[in-house]
Amino acid sequence: MKQKAITVSVVIVVIVLAFLWLLWGPDSWKVQITGMTGDGRTVQYRIETVYADTSDTLVFRNADAGFLLPYFKFDSADLQAKASRISRNCPQTPVKVHGYGMRIQFLDMFPNATSIDAPENCSEAPGKEGESAS
Repeated sequence: MKQKAITVSVVIVVIVLAFLWLLWGPDSWKVQITGMTGDGRTVQYRIETVYADTSDTLVFRNADAGFLLPYFKFDSADLQAKASRISRNCPQTPVKVHGYGMRIQFLDMFPNATSIDAPENCSEAPGKEGESAS
């Protein structure tokens, strides 16, 4: 009986650790940003992308993680604005999106984007360097 309890406990621990790795596991994806949805209040922010040089889609949620270790993410609106500039300025340029989680369609789960690495000319705000205000 004790052997069976230990085996069940080990299986439960492995399942919990696997779930936490799927939820928390950091990753990065090389994608092209094609669009954004959501207003951050009634509709969750989403960043729509395709894998670089393919037509396979990947949608990221863009939600604040709050004090969730190790991310401490509080800038989803800023990241959404950066993604919008990138999709407008450089829609064909691959960028690297960093985040955590996995896309599991039947559970309606999306990876959460935490940052975007893009060329400076793609992510800079209008009005910089030599642009005149009208």
